[in-house]
Amino acid sequence: MKEALLRGAMTFLVGLIRFLPHRLAIAMGSSIGWLLWALSWKKVDRCESRCVLALGVGVTRARAIVKRSFENFGRSAVEFIRLDRIRPRLREIMTLEGKEHLDRALARGKGVILMTGHIDNWEMAGARMTLEGYPIVPIYTPQRNQGGINDLIQHQRTDVAGMKMIPSEGAGLREVFRALRSNKVVAILQDLDARRDGVKVPFFGMPASAHDGIVKLHRKLGTPIVPIFFLRAPDHVHHHIIIQSILSDEKDEDGNPFGENMEKSLKMCHNILEGWIRSNPAQWLWLLDRWESTMR
Repeated sequence: MKEALLRGAMTFLVGLIRFLPHRLAIAMGSSIGWLLWALSWKKVDRCESRCVLALGVGVTRARAIVKRSFENFGRSAVEFIRLDRIRPRLREIMTLEGKEHLDRALARGKGVILMTGHIDNWEMAGARMTLEGYPIVPIYTPQRNQGGINDLIQHQRTDVAGMKMIPSEGAGLREVFRALRSNKVVAILQDLDARRDGVKVPFFGMPASAHDGIVKLHRKLGTPIVPIFFLRAPDHVHHHIIIQSILSDEKDEDGNPFGENMEKSLKMCHNILEGWIRSNPAQWLWLLDRWESTMR
């Protein structure tokens, strides 16, 4: 009974979001995010505490950042639901900068690892990249299918966006190797807590468990690592994708090649992520507890 009600509510909400004009739907997404922020006071308190510690800001400033982060999350969810409607307009909605860096990396024939984080609308950006002809292969963590949410997510990612998804568990690693050896672009969200399987590396000065697969893949295959991040414009409708220069071509703080020292290579990844978040803190998903396994 509960599952049927959830599916019914989800079907109604998705239909309404798809029916509305785009700007009105984005405004609705902002309101949904605000409502989630207003009702989730325990989670919001934890988000604000993390924001204070990470950015060194006061509680008032942290509260404003977290509130805007929730609103941005709501907008991103609405855009993702409407992806089939707005995909023909993605070149207009999302501008792209730095393609030459990705093209140079692909020219090496060893695949590419796109390193990113939960910033702005990372889901829609993947769809935008496929429009440019890039074979984007994101790694994802399977979610519970409450109310058919996971079915919707997978449909939007594969059937609408045209991306082949690779699970982060099971046979996923073999698929990652196969994709890179076929010179495809594997996208990795590097701001997730790796828990007991990770390497402890500072993130905003606090210990965090980092996934080390990004460095191991570079070591084994010589795959270049290219950072990419996304930024929502002040009008809340348009976005900018920025592809940066090849990170794995750079040296660590001791002058050693990327990959030679695991901790220092992961710190280079964290430095990139930190820079993005410091510049646009309200566009990062503060709901993520990046330090959950190391700070409790």
